[in-house]
Amino acid sequence: MRLPATILALALLALPARADWDFSAINQGNWYLGTQVNYGWVDTNFGDANPVALHFLGGYQFNPYIGVEGRIGLGMTDDETDENIHIEIDSYYGLYLTGTLPMGDWVKVYALVGVTDLSLEQDLDSRSDTFGSSDLTYGIGLSLLATERLAFTIEAVQWLDKGEFDVAGMSLGLRYDF
Repeated sequence: MRLPATILALALLALPARADWDFSAINQGNWYLGTQVNYGWVDTNFGDANPVALHFLGGYQFNPYIGVEGRIGLGMTDDETDENIHIEIDSYYGLYLTGTLPMGDWVKVYALVGVTDLSLEQDLDSRSDTFGSSDLTYGIGLSLLATERLAFTIEAVQWLDKGEFDVAGMSLGLRYDF
């Protein structure tokens, strides 16, 4: 029990000896905002549809590699399945942990994982049903910097993977870092 405490104390005493370490890249955090248009793939028991949605995102990038992000989105258009059922993404919101891998000065690859709460609306002959669910969300994206603060994004995300319906999508967007 005393050995770990002694090692910890020696390690803490040794830290000031390395004052020349450059932690500036690790400790520079920044806030960001963005928007994306999502082309969705919805697979239900009643067929497949491709509705379009728009979401807004905001987050905090703790360092060049790790961040946290929130998104809120609304459906823009619906799509019809083979069985004449109109499906639209009603709304969604989620919270995600992001991991970023800089590939150079102007290109970054990122991944996200978190939870999304999503509502779908389906219409058949003037009868409308709304149903929703929460699920683990994961995805991967590419960020192309136009300037030091503005980036274009493209990403693929699996929003929901439930028995009744699966929702995935491909998004194009913009992100501004403050």
